[in-house]
Amino acid sequence: SDPRSWHRPNISLLTMPLLRVLVVVLAAPAAAYLLRPTCTSVHRRVLAARLCQAEDAADEAATRDGEESVKESVTESVARRERQVREASVGGFPEAIVDSKEYKVQFHTTAGAFTVVLDRALSPKGVDRFVELVEDGFFTDMLFYRVLPGFLIQFGVAADPAQQRRWDYTLGPDGEKIWPRPPLADEPNRAKFRAGSVSFAGAGENTRSCHLFIAMEPYGSKVLGTGRHETTIGFVETGLDTRVGLGDGLEVMDRICRKHKHHGYPDTGFLQGALIEHGNSAAAEYPELDRIESAEMIEHGDEGS
Repeated sequence: SDPRSWHRPNISLLTMPLLRVLVVVLAAPAAAYLLRPTCTSVHRRVLAARLCQAEDAADEAATRDGEESVKESVTESVARRERQVREASVGGFPEAIVDSKEYKVQFHTTAGAFTVVLDRALSPKGVDRFVELVEDGFFTDMLFYRVLPGFLIQFGVAADPAQQRRWDYTLGPDGEKIWPRPPLADEPNRAKFRAGSVSFAGAGENTRSCHLFIAMEPYGSKVLGTGRHETTIGFVETGLDTRVGLGDGLEVMDRICRKHKHHGYPDTGFLQGALIEHGNSAAAEYPELDRIESAEMIEHGDEGS
């Protein structure tokens, strides 16, 4: 069978290791609303159904991934990830192994322009790969194909399938993964996730390649940073005026989320596989998905002490 059936399942959030995070994004809001006395019976039924779907997704993921037969409940999964994030914050993050060197990348999108500030001190391999992707023009016309307001925005599938194949794996005759270049080795997370944190997605140990996400609040800081590939490589730059609680870059992220909700789009994560195979035309039924028009390096920082 095609390993993509578990690597990028329709229910996947980022890729296989983060399927349990899908449980979080579905279960946490649902649980909160289910406990509200003002919640209608219709809302209760809908949210309860979402919880059941989330549990089924977790069970299916565990089966595909060969995990032990005893599976976490939704509550246990949420609690575990939140506990791990808290412990990491209290215990402190690993020290950098290289000097700080910042890069700034400016993105022009259909929702506005924003800048990502990368720092090699956070993730040397991750930052180097991101810079390579920018220099290859990988992000041009790329869709933000999955938007989960309050949690994350996912991207990382090239508009042109041929360009995608230069960075992502293809399948050999026996279903084996053939990488055009080796995926990145995992690196420890060195900064707490927050709104605007940028990270590679992955599908197990040492699988970072070109798939990425931007964390959003309130769930990003609560549950992200525990997966092997969940390593901050930089942040969406905020503006100087914080009176409204959002900087320039985060306002663009918020516009992407608001537009997705305005058009009533579902969770479009199921588009990932088709986009990889066919490019942006695979999302023809969702013409209002925001996209990256261009990305360019605007600043190479000097090494610090």
